[in-house]
Amino acid sequence: MDLKKLANALDAKVIAGDIVGAFDAFAADHCITFSSPQDITRSKAQKLEALRWFMDNIAHINKIERPAVEVVGENETRSEFSFDFTNKQGESLVYNETIRRVWENGKLVEEEYLLGQTIQPAQPAKKTKASSQEKESATKTTTRKTKTVETAPEAAPAKKPRSKKQ
Repeated sequence: MDLKKLANALDAKVIAGDIVGAFDAFAADHCITFSSPQDITRSKAQKLEALRWFMDNIAHINKIERPAVEVVGENETRSEFSFDFTNKQGESLVYNETIRRVWENGKLVEEEYLLGQTIQPAQPAKKTKASSQEKESATKTTTRKTKTVETAPEAAPAKKPRSKKQ
């Protein structure tokens, strides 16, 4: 299956606020996730438990945006996210991260959370005095370099299915 379509489908669920459902639908049972040597899960079940605990402590999803996604090689994607939550203690939780994903047979087998990292778009070709043919070639090269990076329009704020009791 097309990796960009898989990443877009998974990310659409995340943007809608269904983070647990997104991981449940797309991760293989043996999926490993990590952000550091101290923060590792070694199975889908273990990560789902952690995600459920996290989301149960969220009072409101203020905003989830995905400004960029890219396909890297034959089995890897990267999605850049901005998350803005308010927890049940009223604290603001804001995360900017790129999620690096490794895919096998249409399922996630590895997910790495790169806090504070962004996806850098390819740089346009430098302007020089060149022939029309060279300019055309430079334009084609630039287009190929940026083809796998997608910039999404600003997402509407996601809403948590449960409402906060007042």
